[in-house]
Amino acid sequence: MTEIKCPYCEFEEFDIIDKNEFGAILPEQNPLSKGHSVIIPLRHIDSFFEVSEKERKSLSSLLELARNELKLRHQPEGFHIAFNDGDVFGQEQNKHFHIHIIPRYKNEPLKLDQRWGIINEN
Repeated sequence: MTEIKCPYCEFEEFDIIDKNEFGAILPEQNPLSKGHSVIIPLRHIDSFFEVSEKERKSLSSLLELARNELKLRHQPEGFHIAFNDGDVFGQEQNKHFHIHIIPRYKNEPLKLDQRWGIINEN
């Protein structure tokens, strides 16, 4: 059986938008809007409910930092902030908990995809 590499454990240092002791901000590999980023814990964990208190504070700090940076860089109207938890969304084997911060722009509807359990019936 081939082991699936975790893209959030094996990211390139030059991809890091910002980082602290427990987490990092990375650009989303399949963005839903300009500036779409993810906040990840540096420790490989599957669930939000496995995050330690220190990690939770760290990720919260990075989320705020990402929001401020995206506002400066891209001037979005707002943000969609979310994460999946559990196996119900067809994630690959080596799940790594991550938080999406998706900038929202005026007159640009957000089109969620299969990562969010959305199936296009067309």
